[in-house]
Amino acid sequence: MNSKAVFALREVESDLRAAIAHYESWRPDGKAHVLGLYQETISWIEWNPDLFPRKVGRVQRAILKRSYYIVYFIQELNRTIVLAVLDGRRKPSEIRAIVRTRKGGERLEATPDERSRSNRSPLARRASA
Repeated sequence: MNSKAVFALREVESDLRAAIAHYESWRPDGKAHVLGLYQETISWIEWNPDLFPRKVGRVQRAILKRSYYIVYFIQELNRTIVLAVLDGRRKPSEIRAIVRTRKGGERLEATPDERSRSNRSPLARRASA
């Protein structure tokens, strides 16, 4: 087991707002439902991030239970960083582009090979630590 503290990029807040808006369009308790699923998933990631598969390079994913939404995250030495919470029904190329941009913008302990392949966004925000 490999417990680590979990931090999220500021962009994740807007991802969660989009998920909440989607759920509130058809479910009266949409906000509470999405935030509950998110907190449960983050608890699992914090408990043992190694349980989840790698999807884009070293980026891992965890599916919010009984939903289309997926948490994309990376592990650093002493912490885990949530990069995005996205609707899994999006085009895979869109998901990869978002995740790579956010990962690249953070410059998070990437290998030299990963650095050369990533798209660096000057507007990407730092992880709150």
